[in-house]
Amino acid sequence: MIFLTGASGFIGSQFLRLLLKSGCQVRVLSRDPSQWATNTLVDVYEGDLSHEINWTRALMGVSVIVHMAAEINDKNTMQSVNFDGPFRFLNAAIDAGVHRWVQLSSVGAYGAVQDGVVDEHWDDCPVGLYEKTKSDFDLALIQASRSSHLEVCILRPSNVYGPGMRNQSIQQMLNAIRKNLFAFVGPEGASANYVHVQDVVQALDLCVRHPQAANQTYIVSAWATIEDMVSGLAIGLGLNPPCRRVPLRVATLLATMMQWWSRWPLTLSRVQAMSVRSRYSTEKIERELGWKLMVPVKEGMRKFARDLLQ
Repeated sequence: MIFLTGASGFIGSQFLRLLLKSGCQVRVLSRDPSQWATNTLVDVYEGDLSHEINWTRALMGVSVIVHMAAEINDKNTMQSVNFDGPFRFLNAAIDAGVHRWVQLSSVGAYGAVQDGVVDEHWDDCPVGLYEKTKSDFDLALIQASRSSHLEVCILRPSNVYGPGMRNQSIQQMLNAIRKNLFAFVGPEGASANYVHVQDVVQALDLCVRHPQAANQTYIVSAWATIEDMVSGLAIGLGLNPPCRRVPLRVATLLATMMQWWSRWPLTLSRVQAMSVRSRYSTEKIERELGWKLMVPVKEGMRKFARDLLQ
């Protein structure tokens, strides 16, 4: 029995399909059980991480927890949803004798890394509240694994994209390309650290099933240049790839001067995101679990853009 949180989300819904296709017994946590009324293949348990939950009944017969539920936007509830509620859940899982906990985290826990190759040995240095709550709970999981029988596996993806994604960042880039307003920032060769949802689902499955995943942290990512990423998007739209480029200093100055205008597209965070030269190593998960990249960034972006046109 696998207990899954975040099962109706972008990544969780696709992972759930894989579990059911594999014949797994699945129980999901849901604030609204009625949305599962037509799905007879899952056992639904009603609950909200921001409130007290009777975990004793929820965890009966559960051997593996895959925790993906998180609050990304509302800062007022991030602490309760991303740490306080899961911490109560964690203690209940230990008491219930759950065998393994697989945690979907984020490379954001390492902080805003502008250059270099990041691997699992890097210290956490989260910047925003979301990243901090994720990092804090990852640490709580690691401590729990050292003081109890619970096996813990933490998966940290970079930017996840694919069909059904709710983040609008790629959509906004597509709109700029379509309107011939897109411009690269700084010298060629900046990093596009994205990973397709299929590759994240593959990694989650390995974290659930592979014995060597016990008490480990893994990064999952794919790397390409920003030029390759944008080229893939443009080709998917049936357009020639853009070539306009703005010097980094000019872009930073424009973003700083225009930050008072909420509709100005070139924000400081976007300038930073389009000029980073860091990348995330997947050597560990490839070596230990046999994970292999299925969707390269350029090809994945081409298909993503093409599917939006259909």
